[in-house]
Amino acid sequence: MAEDTNKNENPAPSAKKGLPVKAMAVVIAVLVIEGVVITAAFLLAGGPEEVQADPAAIDAAAQAEMPVEVLVIADKFQNTRSGRSYLYDTEVHIVVRQKHLGQVTAKIDTMRARISTDVAEIFRKAEPTHLLEPELSTLRRQITAALTDRLQYDEDGNPLVMEVVIPQCKQYRADL
Repeated sequence: MAEDTNKNENPAPSAKKGLPVKAMAVVIAVLVIEGVVITAAFLLAGGPEEVQADPAAIDAAAQAEMPVEVLVIADKFQNTRSGRSYLYDTEVHIVVRQKHLGQVTAKIDTMRARISTDVAEIFRKAEPTHLLEPELSTLRRQITAALTDRLQYDEDGNPLVMEVVIPQCKQYRADL
């Protein structure tokens, strides 16, 4: 009889609850209605207006940031590090921003002798392998450092010299 009392105390298991079909139908209906409303709003609003660029308009700020090449020095420099005397007919240009062009050219004009001395010293101290590099990267790096020391920095703390370009560096034997 003890078993009969235990059976009576446990109520019958409740029936399994199924998926809430009504709630899912309401959510799906709301999503479909939202999709139809948003699609209709975009179709009725039309597309964006056509954009027409004015090719003649030049942004003044972009124009000021354009790079400009300035001739720094065109001279012949000597190197005797290999045991023979060589002359290097060289042109050195620097790339600066358009907005700094006046400032840089004024500094170059006032320091032409010092800059020439710095570049000549770099050539005299250069190893022969540096002078024979295809891109002259070692010379360009050294000249960039020397010119940055001379010409200083702009108001933002960036060097005025963006890049050094050496379009001509012809080697001639001088001790013949």
